[in-house]
Amino acid sequence: MSGIPPKPGAPGHRPPPISQWQGEFEKKVAQEFERRTGLDYKETVALIINAIDPFPGMQVLDVATGTGVIARQMVRLVGEKGRIVGVDGTDKMIEQARLAAQSAGLGRRIEWKVAKAEKLPFATESFDLITCVLAFHLLQAEQFLEQAWRVLKPGGRLLLAHELAPRGGLSPLRLTARRNYYQFIARDPGEAGAHFYSADEMVAMLLAAGFRQYVVRGLREPNKFELSFSLITAGK
Repeated sequence: MSGIPPKPGAPGHRPPPISQWQGEFEKKVAQEFERRTGLDYKETVALIINAIDPFPGMQVLDVATGTGVIARQMVRLVGEKGRIVGVDGTDKMIEQARLAAQSAGLGRRIEWKVAKAEKLPFATESFDLITCVLAFHLLQAEQFLEQAWRVLKPGGRLLLAHELAPRGGLSPLRLTARRNYYQFIARDPGEAGAHFYSADEMVAMLLAAGFRQYVVRGLREPNKFELSFSLITAGK
């Protein structure tokens, strides 16, 4: 047997452990995720990947890709004939994702595009899977779900991983505290104006967009006062 390791993207190649490819920017993302959700970042990424149920040749679109963590982890699972595309709304985020992929030796296996989630520049029925992690609350929900349904193949799936509001929504006091934190301390106007949906609202929007199968799985015990990070899968 040769002692030469497989080339990036070849069968048997695996991306380095998360701890080895986390740059400073992604470390900040991980810290913020853990502060917000109380969950371990690496363990949660692994849970999301396990929920995808990938297969060789799978065509994957990662929407609001951010640092590209989900796209990178998918490379080893879809094989040489698979396709992975990461899109985000700004050049800055796409550049961060591209650099992280290059650092992991995966730069040639992932396509990166600047595009809005609400106007995906892809043909109808192009993808087997669409993922969107920790960004749904920042999107125009109905428009994104319509686009996701359009570009998914028949039998394709949508996987969302984000925070759901308790039934009845967050209290005005908690909403104000959150808005003030992101507006004046974190200086993130997108997060300051974000809207969170309950599980019931999420299911209603999925059905309205045309999805007919769905599963909602909370990763922590529900709390009637707090947001709950959850995995939502829906089939076309």
